[in-house]
Formats: sequence, structure tokens, C-alpha cells
Amino acid sequence: MEDSKQEAKNIVDKIKKLLFNYDMAIVYAKGEISFREADMELYKSNKGKYGAKKFALARIDKERFEIYIEKINNAKNELLENLSLVLDKYNDKYKQVFMLFFIEGKSYQDIADITHYSFEAVKVIIKRFKNDLLTMFVA
Repeated sequence: MEDSKQEAKNIVDKIKKLLFNYDMAIVYAKGEISFREADMELYKSNKGKYGAKKFALARIDKERFEIYIEKINNAKNELLENLSLVLDKYNDKYKQVFMLFFIEGKSYQDIADITHYSFEAVKVIIKRFKNDLLTMFVA
């Protein structure tokens, strides 16, 4: 019992970490794109061989970072779609239980107090989520 609880928590922690890392990678790549655009602006009017080469390299790097952002966004969206598949079969009140337990780290009793579900109902809902998470992300 404790193992499945810990495993589900580990899955949620990994999901949160992945989403954070995706966001950080996107921020980094956008910063790099800004640098490349600045380089392109700097070298676009330089007609010499050196300027043309620097301009071309900056444009290639910019395009690489744009592709990188697209790939990161695709991976992030796939993860969110998979998570949505788990959450979509539940009503809004159940989704609130998910957020309170897995995201905010609230106790069963705190969730029962907030949602006005019984303690036992909260346990059942969380167990369903754990099973769904294990099925979706481990199987």
C-alpha cells in the first residue's frame, strides 16, 4: 500500500519536475534566439566576408533554437495530454482533490475539510488517481 502511494507521489513529482524543466529550456532557448537576432542585426549591414559569415551562423543558430523550442513544446504538450486523459474522466470536485493532494501536498483530512467530502471518500478518490497514474505512466 505504501509502495503504490510513494510510486504515485514519485510520478507526480517527476511530472512537476519535467514541466518545470521544459519551461526553463524554453526560456533559455528564447534568450539564445534573442542573442542570435542581435548578432544578425549587427552583421546584416556588414558587407565583408567576415560579416556575412557571422550573419549566416547567427541565422542557423536561431533556426536551431526555434526547432528546439518546437520539440520541447511538443514534448510538454504530450505530457499534458496524457495527464489530461487521467483527469478528464473526473468531475471538477475530484480534480480539486487531485490538485490539493498531489500538487499542494494537503493531507486527507485537510482535503476533506476543504471539499466537504468524507475522509473515506477522499481516500477512495486519491486511490483512484494513484491507480490511474500508475496505469498511465508506469504501464
